[in-house]
Amino acid sequence: MPRYIKEELNEINEAMKETFKRIEKCKEKQSKKLDLSNTHYLTVVPDEIRELKWLTHLTISGDIKDVPEWIDELKNLTFLDISFNIRLRKLPSSLVNLKNLKKLLIYNSGLTRLPKFLGEIHSIEYIKINPRFLKDVPQIILDLPRLKYIDSKGYYGTHLPHLVAKQYELDYKECLKRIKLCKQKKLKKLGLSNLHLRELPENLSSIIWLEELNLKGNELKFLPDWIGNFSKLSVLNIYENHFTILPDSIGKLKNLKKIELGKDQLTSLPDTFGNLTSLEEFHMHYSNIKYLPESFGNLSSLKIFDVYCSRLFSLPESFGNLHSLNEIYFDRFVFAKFHFPKSMKNLNKLKSLTLSNFHDVPNFIGELINLTKLDLSGNFFEFLPKTIGNLTNLKVLNLGNTEIPELPKWVEKLKNLEELNISNNDMEKDPKDIIEKLPKLTNYIDDDNLYNKETNF
Repeated sequence: MPRYIKEELNEINEAMKETFKRIEKCKEKQSKKLDLSNTHYLTVVPDEIRELKWLTHLTISGDIKDVPEWIDELKNLTFLDISFNIRLRKLPSSLVNLKNLKKLLIYNSGLTRLPKFLGEIHSIEYIKINPRFLKDVPQIILDLPRLKYIDSKGYYGTHLPHLVAKQYELDYKECLKRIKLCKQKKLKKLGLSNLHLRELPENLSSIIWLEELNLKGNELKFLPDWIGNFSKLSVLNIYENHFTILPDSIGKLKNLKKIELGKDQLTSLPDTFGNLTSLEEFHMHYSNIKYLPESFGNLSSLKIFDVYCSRLFSLPESFGNLHSLNEIYFDRFVFAKFHFPKSMKNLNKLKSLTLSNFHDVPNFIGELINLTKLDLSGNFFEFLPKTIGNLTNLKVLNLGNTEIPELPKWVEKLKNLEELNISNNDMEKDPKDIIEKLPKLTNYIDDDNLYNKETNF
């Protein structure tokens, strides 16, 4: 028997042993939850599960082709997850006897149609499907009396307009329900993420005591002006929406400490953004904004500047006024010339700096003497400025994947360096002589090894 077949058989045997080990453990402890996920070699639902009458939660994802008719003997099931079984083509009609079933997950299965009898399971509140592969979702399922949510991972296929309409209807009802609860209990946090909202309900405007508001993953084209009335708001997440502009009133959020935005159609921020003088964290990912307003430098409390996959061409000269800035993570989407304002040398509290997708490193980096972490990985540098050798407080230096031809000699000046990464560089000269002059170095990574001070090279 070929070796690869033996190895695969061993893997199958080990996987099946693990499956039955979980079942036996569930039986011994009479656990109400049995998770058989990631059991890739499981092609049949084991009959041993039939004995576990007390189960309330059952997850089986592997390679099963059929769900057995006896599934209805597990009458206590409230949660059934049979997702990620690509060969699963049909469901047993006995499912209708599961009168306590509330959540049914059949995401990424081989089903192309949902059987109508699912519409007879009146206890169902939540269904997770992938309509991209479904040819039809019977209306009787969408009309289930207790149905609150259809999780379709955002796949709003135009071939199923009645499903789309139902999803929007359920999402909006859920939104109103959460707002009502927030009002009744005077909650300070409100999460309205991933509800595919096209606009915010007017009754949200009266909850002016909110401190945290999450609007991530909706379809909002604008924020209403009354957002500025939320004077106690400290956290605002508006990431992944359809905004083309933000209202000037956003500058009235005097207590805002953290904002997350991006993955939208914004090309600029309003000048009033600089009025957010309590802002401590600025997170902007996958943004088309090319320039930040000059008023950005007024954010005197800003500690974290986190910009990922950005199209920014420059930072305003006022950026150097951000004297509270402690951490910069700056990843660019495009390789192009970038303007670093010279005023950045004034960021004397900066301790962590990460730059990715840049052509060069500005010389003023050597004046940021309080830096303890410098990550320059993922860049294409022709050279690195010698001034980096002045950063004597540096503990972590990442030069991986920068295409530098050799480790600069000034690295040996970094006597406090504890971690150094130079992997994915085609270096012409062995850096060992420099490495040995770093007394505190404990972690060193290159293409060939992971160096540890105790074991040496």
